[in-house]
Amino acid sequence: MRKVIAFILFTSVFVCVNAQYVPLNIVRAEDVTIESKEGIVVQSTSVNTDKSITVTLYNSNSDRDYERNTYTFVWYLSYKGNRVSDYYTEAIRCRRTSSRTVHFWPGEVPNGYEKYVTVQLGREPRKKDPRDDD
Repeated sequence: MRKVIAFILFTSVFVCVNAQYVPLNIVRAEDVTIESKEGIVVQSTSVNTDKSITVTLYNSNSDRDYERNTYTFVWYLSYKGNRVSDYYTEAIRCRRTSSRTVHFWPGEVPNGYEKYVTVQLGREPRKKDPRDDD
């Protein structure tokens, strides 16, 4: 019995002394900022009683294990194709949502038509100069 216990002790000490440990590499995720509106979805809009609009945006992009991607972009409110608010800059990480309550310009949207205000991602397209003869 003593020989068995001695053999087990000797073997365990031998294994512990000669064991090779694999170093564990812990990599911290890198913060990456991407200026793009690709993958951004308008999840919901709701008109509040004070004529403000709550906009919820969702970033449907996914990032790699070693990155934490944040998408930055500009958006605005539109009614009948015309901009009716300031530009807003948003930064949303992948697979996250962001909500913001904003006001449109007074007098631009008739009463009762607030539900037709839409969210436009990006900047308003440049208007063509009427002096051009194209």
